[in-house]
Order: sequence, then C-alpha cells, then structure tokens
Amino acid sequence: MKKLLITILLICNISPAIAFENYMILSESPIKSVSTQNNIVIAKPIFTINNEKKIVILTPQKTGKTKIFIKLTDGNENIIEVKVTNKKTDIKELKGFEYFTMDMPPDKIDIPLPPKLGGNK
Repeated sequence: MKKLLITILLICNISPAIAFENYMILSESPIKSVSTQNNIVIAKPIFTINNEKKIVILTPQKTGKTKIFIKLTDGNENIIEVKVTNKKTDIKELKGFEYFTMDMPPDKIDIPLPPKLGGNK
C-alpha cells in the first residue's frame, strides 16, 4: 500500500511538467543575447556548427505569461510574448522568426524519399 501511494504521488507531481511544449525559435539574423521577464520559461541561444547563434530553445517551467527579449547583432531588440498553460504554449509570432515545437516534427520540412534500387532497366 505504501509503494502504491508513493507511486501515485510521484505521477501527480510530474504530470504538469510533462504537459508543457518545448519550442525552437529560428532567427533570420544572428542573436546577440536572450533574456526573459520572469521564471516562467527558460530561453537559451544555441550555437550551430558554423558558429552562428540563430536558434533559441524555449523550455517552459510553469504556467503564466511572460516576454522574451531577443537582441540581434544588427542592434534590433525584439520582444516575443509567450503564454504557457498546462496543455499548450502560445507564442505571438514576429516577422523574422520561425517557430517549431520540439515535441512533433515540423510540417515545413520536406524529407525526400530514398532512391529506388534496381539498376538500369
């Protein structure tokens, strides 16, 4: 009985964390810095192989509304508004950025089929 109670308590405590959606934000120009208004989300810039910082990983921590401040290398500062609920993360889209959920593959990417085998017939 004690093990069952502990298992139920653990499942109830981690279920809100499982419900949040992680996002990848892609910028058209390199990013200089990223900061958030409060502790609702964590936003981290990521370096790519060619050392360009054009990707931000957005990880929600709890429910609520917040803002992400993104400074670009050209001097522009962009503010992205984010609303996190238990089931969904809503992002107010800005021009110059693309948004992809990390839980599901994006629709915009076309994956070509492999070549057919069979030789010259």
